[in-house]
Amino acid sequence: MSMRDTGALRLQSTSHVRTDETRPLIGLHDYGRLETAIFDHLDILSPMRSRVAALLASAAVVPSREVPGNVITLGSTIRYRVDGDRLQRRILVLGSEHAPNGQYVNVLTPVGLALIGRRAGETVMTGRLDEGSLTIVIEGLDHQPEAKLRAKSSNDDGNGPEAA
Repeated sequence: MSMRDTGALRLQSTSHVRTDETRPLIGLHDYGRLETAIFDHLDILSPMRSRVAALLASAAVVPSREVPGNVITLGSTIRYRVDGDRLQRRILVLGSEHAPNGQYVNVLTPVGLALIGRRAGETVMTGRLDEGSLTIVIEGLDHQPEAKLRAKSSNDDGNGPEAA
């Protein structure tokens, strides 16, 4: 049976994925965490369940190491404006990983979900929970965990304790 027949998702290299502003790009690790979060972090009646599922269904999914350094992932530090308001700088997190002290934005909120898989310079429209809408302008991406891991692995000379 082919992958197409089972409905399974085929991973593609980013060099073959069409990335446009309407389709977020999500690494396999973040995809799995979001898929699990639908059941573990969201109440069965939560309107965010269907929104997360819709994002996962529409996203281009690639191996996490192949997510470009300019794409927002879980753990990224981003700068953005909501409806033209003041510039906010937040870390994108999943669920209740961190206390709500203003430094974090939860990916299981309309704003957080609109940010994941997007790039600096994009403008994203998303629905509010009260049926209104929000316009989010992504001003910058200050840190992406996957980019830091790639830089660390490219600087590794292979002669450290891990080489043994």
